[in-house]
Amino acid sequence: MSDKQQVTQRWEAYIEKIKARCNEMIAQANAGTDAFIPQLLFDTNAINNAWTGIKGQVFQLDDKLDEGWDKMDDLMDKAGFKSKEWDAEYAKSGEAKIQIHWQYEKNYILAMAKAARQVLFNVKNHINENKIHTCTQCGNALNISVYSFRAKNIKCDACEAVNTYKPDDRIIALESWVLVPLANEQALAEKEAEYFAEERRSYADNPSKEENENVVKLRKASINKYYQYLIDSIPEKADHYVRQRDQRLEWAERLNY
Repeated sequence: MSDKQQVTQRWEAYIEKIKARCNEMIAQANAGTDAFIPQLLFDTNAINNAWTGIKGQVFQLDDKLDEGWDKMDDLMDKAGFKSKEWDAEYAKSGEAKIQIHWQYEKNYILAMAKAARQVLFNVKNHINENKIHTCTQCGNALNISVYSFRAKNIKCDACEAVNTYKPDDRIIALESWVLVPLANEQALAEKEAEYFAEERRSYADNPSKEENENVVKLRKASINKYYQYLIDSIPEKADHYVRQRDQRLEWAERLNY
């Protein structure tokens, strides 16, 4: 085996070791998430905070890859690597970082979606969906949807008095604690495609027109899938989410060439 082959194998083994460490961290985080989720009540803060800590640990692996590269760089010089060979080995480090970052992001999205389902379950168990809301003037039953996300003025069918209905705070909070994480999960495949195209483009010295157009296309697919879930889930706020979606679609067209 030549010196170059030995150095290459050593570098690739080091990268695999870092990726394996990432997988261990993620597995431990998922186990901790599954154990804690039954203890959640009406928000997902605890899970989010735990994964924020894990993110710092996982991203420290970037530094480990850089440290490993510094050592390999010297060995490659001694082994007589040419410029293109050196570039090819360095690119392996960049690809490993891309995969490590997505491994975290994907599992974070899935963990938050699990937590969101638990919170939704808890809220449904504490909200009386059959509660009868009556007019403050005449006592007639009002036609009210319990799962509303904003205060509403409702006219009584009997006396035409206007009643203000304010949803339970736990229901209003479902928008951020539950529906947003579930929207991210719904768009997971699109987010993955967008992420890898975006990151690999960022490592390219001179991205092609096709690569740039593909990033824009994948950005838009991810944005549309995410916001469509929110639009369908909260019809009363559809206009709000349509505006947000359209702003994000405009952003998707902008690339740093």
